[in-house]
Amino acid sequence: MRFQLTDDQKAFLDACRNFVNEQVLPQAAEVDERGVFPRSTYEKLGELGYLGLGFDERYGGTPADAITRVLIQEELARGCASTALSTGASTVLFGLPVQEFATEEAKDEILPGLIRGELIGAWALTESHCGSDASAMKTTAERTEQGWVLNGSKMFITNGPDADWVVVVARTDLEAEHDGLSSFLVKKGTPGFTAGGALDKMGCKGSPTSALFFENCLIPNEWLLGQPGDGFSQLQWTLERGRIAMASFGVGIAQASLDAALKYAQEREAFGKKIIRYQPVHFKIADMKIEVDGARILMLRAAWLHERGEASAGLLSAAKLHATETAVRCSDRAVQIHGGYGYMREYPVERLYRDARLGPIGEGTSEIQRRIIARETLQQFSS
Repeated sequence: MRFQLTDDQKAFLDACRNFVNEQVLPQAAEVDERGVFPRSTYEKLGELGYLGLGFDERYGGTPADAITRVLIQEELARGCASTALSTGASTVLFGLPVQEFATEEAKDEILPGLIRGELIGAWALTESHCGSDASAMKTTAERTEQGWVLNGSKMFITNGPDADWVVVVARTDLEAEHDGLSSFLVKKGTPGFTAGGALDKMGCKGSPTSALFFENCLIPNEWLLGQPGDGFSQLQWTLERGRIAMASFGVGIAQASLDAALKYAQEREAFGKKIIRYQPVHFKIADMKIEVDGARILMLRAAWLHERGEASAGLLSAAKLHATETAVRCSDRAVQIHGGYGYMREYPVERLYRDARLGPIGEGTSEIQRRIIARETLQQFSS
């Protein structure tokens, strides 16, 4: 593993950082306040090639290694967590499974527009009564002569109100558990498919989240991803990539928290000197720096090994867990360093504090990640 970026990686990252600093970061507060996903920014990301990272060139994709991809995702999260979250849901959770499992006709119809920023995608797994327990899923898809009839609902779906296409995981075999799940493409406007209104959330308000409803929704056979019963293996495949993306989400917020705390501590005076000079403050900043760097290294290691097919489930869980919990701790310290101002919407740390709290919940809770890590560790120890 290299600990230095190549010249190409540096150039790509520098260009993205400039874009984030000039166009994403300045509007982050407004995105949060309005609670609307910045579609113009998303389209610009498509124009610049960032939405196509990791996709085949035949669809308009941009060749890029795993290190470049996660660093770009981190930069977006540093600038605006809402933008990063919705972009990741569209490209990583929706787009990559389409490229991997959909028919060639579906790929040709969906991926070019997605990569250009003209289409937004979503991935629908969670239901109101079950999140981590996919085997308890109640949404069903019944095979008929005309296709598959989808019935049920999903909850907490990122991009739900805005998505042009959704990958929906449903039960196609009522008797089987994990082997009874399948994945389907559902297009906006399909009869029987409706999206609920945007939910009122604590943070990431500019990344719309909603329920989805399916009532006798007829899905053509060609919109099935893979074969019936492939759904569980496909959702595991998707979650692997989603956990790396959530690690970058956490690292980006943690870095933004460190940046904001350092800036404020060097400007604010108390008892005749800058507060950065006081040990309780600069020790907090030192701890933040250590945690951010550590989380980034673990994220990069997970991405690098995953690209080579060598990353274990435990490593991916560790990267996601450590980065997202680091974001919570760093944003908390940043608020504390700001004192009363940290509690005010005028300062970015108030938003970062709210945005960070999603990390230990989304893409598998911290408790689920610890379960995976512990199980893998015990297996290694017993062997």
